Amino acid sequence: MQQFISMEEAYGEIEERASRRLISTALVPLEDAVGRILAEPAVAKLSIPPFNNSARDGVVLSASGLSVAKAGSPVKLAGELRAGDSVEVANGIDGDAARIMTGAPVPSWAEAIVMIEDLTLDDDGTVIINRLPEPGAWIRPKGSDIAETSEILKPGRRIIPEHVQALASSGVVEAVIHTKPRVGLCSTGEELVDVKSGPPGSGQIYDSNRPFMTAMMRSFGCEVVVNEHVGDTLDEMVGFLNRVMEASLDLVVSSGAVSMGSYDFVKPALEAVGAEIVFHKVTQKPGKPLLFAILPNGTLYFGLPGNPVSTVVNCRFYVHYALSVMQQKPLETPVRLRLENEIEKPQGLAVFLKAQCLRGKGGALVRALEGQESFQTMPLLEMNGWIVLSEHVGSIQAGELVNFYPSNPRGLPDIF
Repeated sequence: MQQFISMEEAYGEIEERASRRLISTALVPLEDAVGRILAEPAVAKLSIPPFNNSARDGVVLSASGLSVAKAGSPVKLAGELRAGDSVEVANGIDGDAARIMTGAPVPSWAEAIVMIEDLTLDDDGTVIINRLPEPGAWIRPKGSDIAETSEILKPGRRIIPEHVQALASSGVVEAVIHTKPRVGLCSTGEELVDVKSGPPGSGQIYDSNRPFMTAMMRSFGCEVVVNEHVGDTLDEMVGFLNRVMEASLDLVVSSGAVSMGSYDFVKPALEAVGAEIVFHKVTQKPGKPLLFAILPNGTLYFGLPGNPVSTVVNCRFYVHYALSVMQQKPLETPVRLRLENEIEKPQGLAVFLKAQCLRGKGGALVRALEGQESFQTMPLLEMNGWIVLSEHVGSIQAGELVNFYPSNPRGLPDIF
């Protein structure tokens, strides 16, 4: 195990391990799949449209009927087609023209459809075409939207109601989705007081990390199965690890006790239960002491530093990344935005900066906020995302492009 690894190396290690631990799957009715992550491709059971049909109310013309219309002569109507009529009924009409309604099947002899607005119907059963159509006009070809047997939704997509419209239209009635990831959480530290238990005493502070992690995990679509506060002893930490292993979880996240202090027992406790420490410490700010391990039962474990913003950063980026890999989701890509203010940073250190995306005269801009220390939470109320600079770049001048990630990985700020 390396003592320090880069941000990119950390992502690589997480991807490799998380890809071996995919979240379990379930087959559910399509309407119950909304909000869940698709685990297997959704394949169309039939074409959309399932047959050639009309895109307008009007008259369908054959090639010879179109020739008659071009000569300015009336065309005789041989029948009428409505939505719900069979293809066989449509093909059974013997003539050069027929009334047709939107969604009705078109006859095999159809050359084009004329909209009702572009024709005149006479009482004698004929029609005068006032505006000639182009060949194929207003005919929706079979499969022009979705082709039968085609893969119409790939694994890793979060299903939304609009997907249900297309899936149901093509005959998909069930979907194989990833079940909710089962996670365990704990905060560590004798100085922490539950926010619901009353004011903290002398030398104590509120435990803000555990409410945050609970909210963040739920926003990621997880089920929080174990949720505890653990004291600063090796035995208590070992006890927590044994409990989460018994709970058969997919992922565990703790905050605090991963640095080099006398009461930082996360790493020794992991070693005591036989976990594999994959890495401990990343060349980044904030959140350098990040620890990633694999428990003996295969569960992924993230030990986050206890400073509030360190917990936020590592949870938002590394834990979310692991969950994405475990659910085969497309990996997140940043938005490239112009920087409003200069950023000073050394090369060799990745940084995550609280940022605000705003609308400028030339389009969207991003600003690095004041208050970047890992204990400073006030900027979290102003920000709508993060500027992420890799260890390969140094200081950035105003006007340069930088990588911006929204606070919520599910969507961009309202400015977009």
